[in-house]
Amino acid sequence: MTPFLAQLRSAVKPRSRIQKLTLYGLTIYLLSCAVLGGLIPYIAKQQAPEILAEQLGRDVSLQDISINPFTLELTVSGLVINEANSQQTFASLATLYGNIQLWQSITSWTLVIEDIRLAQPTIRVSLTQTDDQQVVFNFSDIIKRLGKDTQSTPANTAPTSLPAINIGKIELLQGVFTLDDNVTDTHINYPNINLSLTQFSSLSTALEDKQDQVNRYNLSIEDQFNGSVALQGQFQLSPLAIQGDLDAAGVDLSRYWTFVDQLFAINLSEGMLSVNGQYTVTLQDKNLAPISHINVTKAQIVINRFKALHQQDEKIAIDVLALKNINVDSQKKLVSIDEFHTENGKIKLNITPKGADLVALLLPQNTQLLDDAASSQTDTNDTTDTTEVANVSNITDASIEAESDITTEQVTQTPDAIVTQAPQTNAGSPRPSQTEMTSQNVDPNTADKVDSPWLVNLHKITVAQYQVDLGEGIASDNIILWQLGPIDVSTGLVKSDLSTPIDYQFSTGINAQSLLTSTGQVDALAQTINADIDFSNMLLSRLQPYIAPYINITVEDGVFSTKGNLHADAKDTLTYTGSANINQLHINDNVLNKPLLTWETMDINQLSFDRQQAIIDIDEINFDKLFSRIIISPDRGTNISQLIHTKKATTDPVEIKQAVDSVDPSKLIVDQRKADASTLNSSAGSEPPMTDSPQMQFNINKIGIKDSSAFFADNSLTPNFASGIEMLNGQISHLSSKPQTTASVDLVGKIDRYAPVTLKGEINPLLDQPYLDLNLNFDNVELTSVNPYSSTYAGYYIDKGQLSLDLNYQLKNTALVGSNHVVIDQLKLGKPSNSSLATSLPVTLAVALLQDRHGVIDLGVDVSGDLDSPNFSFGSIIVNALGNIITKAVTSPFSFLAGLVDGDEEMDKISFDYGLSSLSLKQKNTLDKLAKALIDRPLLNLNIKGSIDLINDKQALAEIKLHKQLAITAGIKFNALPKSLSASQFPATGPSADALYQLVEQELSQPPLAIKQSLQQETPELTEVELVTRWHIGLYNMLKNHQQITTDEFGQLAQQRASAVKAYLIDQAGIDAGKVFVLESRINTVEDAAEALLELQVN
Repeated sequence: MTPFLAQLRSAVKPRSRIQKLTLYGLTIYLLSCAVLGGLIPYIAKQQAPEILAEQLGRDVSLQDISINPFTLELTVSGLVINEANSQQTFASLATLYGNIQLWQSITSWTLVIEDIRLAQPTIRVSLTQTDDQQVVFNFSDIIKRLGKDTQSTPANTAPTSLPAINIGKIELLQGVFTLDDNVTDTHINYPNINLSLTQFSSLSTALEDKQDQVNRYNLSIEDQFNGSVALQGQFQLSPLAIQGDLDAAGVDLSRYWTFVDQLFAINLSEGMLSVNGQYTVTLQDKNLAPISHINVTKAQIVINRFKALHQQDEKIAIDVLALKNINVDSQKKLVSIDEFHTENGKIKLNITPKGADLVALLLPQNTQLLDDAASSQTDTNDTTDTTEVANVSNITDASIEAESDITTEQVTQTPDAIVTQAPQTNAGSPRPSQTEMTSQNVDPNTADKVDSPWLVNLHKITVAQYQVDLGEGIASDNIILWQLGPIDVSTGLVKSDLSTPIDYQFSTGINAQSLLTSTGQVDALAQTINADIDFSNMLLSRLQPYIAPYINITVEDGVFSTKGNLHADAKDTLTYTGSANINQLHINDNVLNKPLLTWETMDINQLSFDRQQAIIDIDEINFDKLFSRIIISPDRGTNISQLIHTKKATTDPVEIKQAVDSVDPSKLIVDQRKADASTLNSSAGSEPPMTDSPQMQFNINKIGIKDSSAFFADNSLTPNFASGIEMLNGQISHLSSKPQTTASVDLVGKIDRYAPVTLKGEINPLLDQPYLDLNLNFDNVELTSVNPYSSTYAGYYIDKGQLSLDLNYQLKNTALVGSNHVVIDQLKLGKPSNSSLATSLPVTLAVALLQDRHGVIDLGVDVSGDLDSPNFSFGSIIVNALGNIITKAVTSPFSFLAGLVDGDEEMDKISFDYGLSSLSLKQKNTLDKLAKALIDRPLLNLNIKGSIDLINDKQALAEIKLHKQLAITAGIKFNALPKSLSASQFPATGPSADALYQLVEQELSQPPLAIKQSLQQETPELTEVELVTRWHIGLYNMLKNHQQITTDEFGQLAQQRASAVKAYLIDQAGIDAGKVFVLESRINTVEDAAEALLELQVN
């Protein structure tokens, strides 16, 4: 025993019992205070960092631990946990303070703590990506280490009751949370996090008992960008329930966009988020079962100043996006939103054959990042504590797959699927909601097991003052800008199950000039729309970029408007009833730089269109001051044809090969399989696909034309021709494509202001077999007005004359019959025009042939044709019928003359035997008839020119020349030669045979007997008679072919033939010698045939 204890014992021993107990108690108390206030903090300060470092695998430092033994106040300061393999701080705590109320705890059998305070706690969380593309956290090693230490600890799944704990106040002050996402290069700091819990009681049922001051919490978080989130309310632990108010303000979404910016091509540059509302969360029971009820009331979500950019181009800018008064009830699976409101938005997008660029920008691009994150999360979960795995061991793979299937089915469910599952209802009866449909289709015995879908009721959508800059590049090769705005849209109730139709109002301006408004109802489930549409002041000049690539015109002006009702659905129903008009139309011809088509008004007072029935009904179309221009250009094309742009198809083999090589065969296979699947799905319906669409039917009650005109010019003529129909008025009534109907035509106008023109009758061009019965009349049109045509094509100006036309056409069953009466009075041709396009036909000859002694040309022209003929046209049959008469006169005047004398043979050619110039009896008869016709046409003269047949006439002349040589050599007269003398009928002996031998030896320098011997050696089988015959044939042909016929001899023969014809006409037929002329035939002799060519000429 130490002296100190001995002295203490001796000092205490004589004391009273009370003094002893007091002294002992004081000693124990002082010793306890010394241990609690000195020894324990000292040991804890030394051992706690080592224990924590061992558990966490990190360097841990602790500045101080102090305990007030008198007030039982615990203070821990300067706790720091470093990063793995680094001296950088992972987590820290400036001060941890706690104050235990010992005597209250003892007396109430409850742990009572007056105050717990954590001052300036910090934690830094970072994400990095490993070489194998795995994403890891900077605390993943801690989770893995703690998981190894708890693997041997059995899981205790038995329910336990909560201990009784009362804490006056729990505070977390000036907390700091830092997130360094090195994967997305995002760094977020929350420098001011504060949490307070007041009057905490672990066993309190404050919410059930409505104890307002118990278990109150208040959490506020501020980020480095001045955004804040505040939660305040009340909670209880048994059963767990939380209720409170949420207020998030000034959250800059653009600062958090970096988390996902690698997934999108678009960049969020601005966006301030505000969220507020009330919430309640409760559990099913006291055993921490899954959450049974979430209730959100009076919530609002607002995003202000939302802006998204792509390559520094502002694509989306919206002042306000708001969901107002959001109420969520998880038990009822009901979400109710009073209004989705957005205003002052501006959107830019381009639409091309590849799609809308904005849609592509808003869709995730780099989905590999999502896959890597999911894989990393899986790997992290594999390393967690097995105790945690045991706690969820009831979640099997099958249940996970089942939940995945349910989720997928819910996500991919389309309105078509809903329609398939929905019960049939009458068209006029209200449709059941999605909840009602589910309850009707579910067995009552299993109804409690069915997970009914959520229902979202959005009571109103409001879009105000939006503007869309739409770049359209589908119908045009270039991007064409359309400015839509201000756009205002409002709707009624919208349900997520689409069980009720949606009422809407829509209006927008187009390019600051047009206005489109629409009100109606959309049924998304039935896929129908019923809308009233008012589209006014659409400037047709805005369509110029779409027209320019195809037609070289400029739509200078024109305003389109329509108003009516539209009804459509997904089953090919499309109807429109209303009115339409186009005013102030002005279309310019860019080639001529002149108006092509104009009118002041075109009004359709009532229009009805039904696509399913294929009917268009129009009451009246009225044109006021309609004008059109038709020009024939110098190359004889029309101004219309010159306006059409033609695009050449690619025929370059290299380009075609490159196009083929660029096609991915595997993609074609996939696309084909998708197409096949789509075909199978579509064919699975109850209705067979439509094969043939009905032919469109038209009904137009009236087409009115008022104060209209047309201009026609022909610039292919010299001088140019121009005329116009003016003061055109009238109407076309009852035009219809219905069988057995005809439209009446009644139009009147004037040519050049004074010559009346009328068009009356009945037509129907809309029938399968068009019908026509029209009368067209022109009276006393001065022919001097068509001088450009006469001078250009006829080659003469017209000094005088008038034209009257009475035209009638009838068309039935594709057969056209027409009767045209043409009268030309007092036609007098003027001087020649020397036009390069003038006809080569003798026009004066035609006039001389057709004009009677009174100066009148009267032609009745009957025409006919078949519309089924591929070459049919109205113009062609008229021109052909009228032209045949004139053409026959001017191009075949001899045939025309033959008709006058009832002759049918050719009278323009007189044939001769080869080599001769004497006339046969037949040719003399022809000349007699020609002479008779010429006597009846005293203004006609006759020219004659002889011709030869080069081959046949040469053979005949050579033979005649040989016969003359034979006669001279034989010493006999030419007429004494046998008439049938030829190569095959040559005498075997006699003077002719001797002359033949002599000529061969003289002219050919060949011995005749040598030729005979050679022939005998080649054909020894011949008899002597046959041998001589062949020998003479060979000698005769050799001499004939040796004869030379000169050009002069040919010319002399041709001249003799022409002279023979003239001599007969004058001497025998009685024609005046001054009317018949022989043309020079010896120079440039015609070598076509053995004949004399006749030609008529006007005197």
